[in-house]
Amino acid sequence: MVSKILETNIVIEYLRKDFEETKQKINHLIENGFDLKITQVTACELWYGIYRLQSKAKRLSEAKKLTKFLSNLTEILTMDNFSSKIYGEICAELDKKGMRVPQFDLLIASMAISNKIQLISKYKRHFPRINELSEYDFLELWNSE
Repeated sequence: MVSKILETNIVIEYLRKDFEETKQKINHLIENGFDLKITQVTACELWYGIYRLQSKAKRLSEAKKLTKFLSNLTEILTMDNFSSKIYGEICAELDKKGMRVPQFDLLIASMAISNKIQLISKYKRHFPRINELSEYDFLELWNSE
């Protein structure tokens, strides 16, 4: 079974009502037997977004949706020694080139690279910079709607 990692913004779009194209693409992957995963960084970002909501009713509603989504995943990837090494190596290289990227993006990419799993993202600014420095082509870039 082929795995893919969903980046935070892809999951957010999947859980929202307004992003039908993203929902269709993800449902197509599921129907075709892909094993979809997220990273612990994405899980943290998603829960943070929910707990920032002002309305208690909205928080509860969104928490239920997220809990259901998470229960359908086979795994939430975590950092290990190898992904930590990749993180340090790529972060240092980006710093040398003056191309710093957000740390959460680099952590997510490091887990994708260390596990040799493609990461699905629409974020064209930082992930391609990381991908250029990786021996494993980890990025599957979807077009923005």
